Amino acid sequence: MENDFDYDDEQPQAQALDPNIRRQLREAEKARKELDSIRAELAAEKREVQYSRVGIPENGVGALFRKAYDGPGDPDSIRKAAEEYGIIQSQSSEPVSIASDPELEALRRTQGATVGSSGAMPDPGQEYFSQLAEASNPEEVMRIIQGQAGQNLGLWTSRGAR
Repeated sequence: MENDFDYDDEQPQAQALDPNIRRQLREAEKARKELDSIRAELAAEKREVQYSRVGIPENGVGALFRKAYDGPGDPDSIRKAAEEYGIIQSQSSEPVSIASDPELEALRRTQGATVGSSGAMPDPGQEYFSQLAEASNPEEVMRIIQGQAGQNLGLWTSRGAR
């Protein structure tokens, strides 16, 4: 019996690829691997930016969270997971009220923390040093020393320097 079907067209023929085509395929594979590497690096950088925006610390428990977290990369999901693990405080929490302890207030005054806040009188020494720190040239420094701030501290009198 003679076969009515010709199978020669359906069988793959082993043809050698042109060397130029092989070279281009190797280059394309190399470029694809490089692109995959760059995409992974970009995704890691984006995740690090999201961690920073949410306020995840870069050391201690925050560093462990950054390495271990594998959830969604959006800020809300990261914030929710970090709050669950106690890494950051919930944003919906009540603001902490600062007690008006007289001893605490005295400590703040001695450390110069009350300069310009809560209507308290600024410490003359702190005011003097902050003005000196802001001075940009020697003439300005002399003006501050000879001015009211220097006189309040007794550094300069009408007769000159002590």
